[in-house]
Amino acid sequence: MQHWPGNTFICHVDPASRAHAALRAMQEEIKMSRFQRFYTFLPPSSFHMTIIPGLSSTTEMHGAMPREMRDAPRDDRTRILLDRASALDLPARHQARMVDLFAAKSVTMTGADQAEEDALRKTRCKLSEATGIEERDFDAYVFHITLAYLVEWVTQETAEEIADFSKDLTERFRDEVGTISFGPVELCNFDTMHAFERVAYLGSRQADA
Repeated sequence: MQHWPGNTFICHVDPASRAHAALRAMQEEIKMSRFQRFYTFLPPSSFHMTIIPGLSSTTEMHGAMPREMRDAPRDDRTRILLDRASALDLPARHQARMVDLFAAKSVTMTGADQAEEDALRKTRCKLSEATGIEERDFDAYVFHITLAYLVEWVTQETAEEIADFSKDLTERFRDEVGTISFGPVELCNFDTMHAFERVAYLGSRQADA
């Protein structure tokens, strides 16, 4: 497991929800498949939808890191982000639905309807403007829930087989996942990409963890 410290703005999937159970069942199907050796799997307790990536080595490489934070330790960066974002008026809830399973590793999501999609995009804009985080291709961002990370490159033939496998799982699980109701946006720290520690809720239900 690679050490990769950073922070991020996410919404966790409620572990008591039907959607969480469906996502977990879908992940188990991938774990039991002949493709499992190509992945490392996210613990179900960490299932979440990213609203806007925070600050990590990736942000710095892509030039999205605000200049004044480039030399700061992770925890100092988190404190600055919290200070900038804590007063934002953000929705207490967002709703999103599953589109498909991509490459047997992430569930593509979109707003439950156009109003919800617009609200998600507006939340991203508010966070970007407040924090100074500038993503490349900002408007093209794809909401998703990660189930696994690819750890080994695959051949074209295997990639096509994984695509067919993902299509089958999409058809089987899309209705079970259904519409997911997320709580308030959370600012989280992480040391690896397998666990996300909440620092604070943001918006309509601010509460330090």
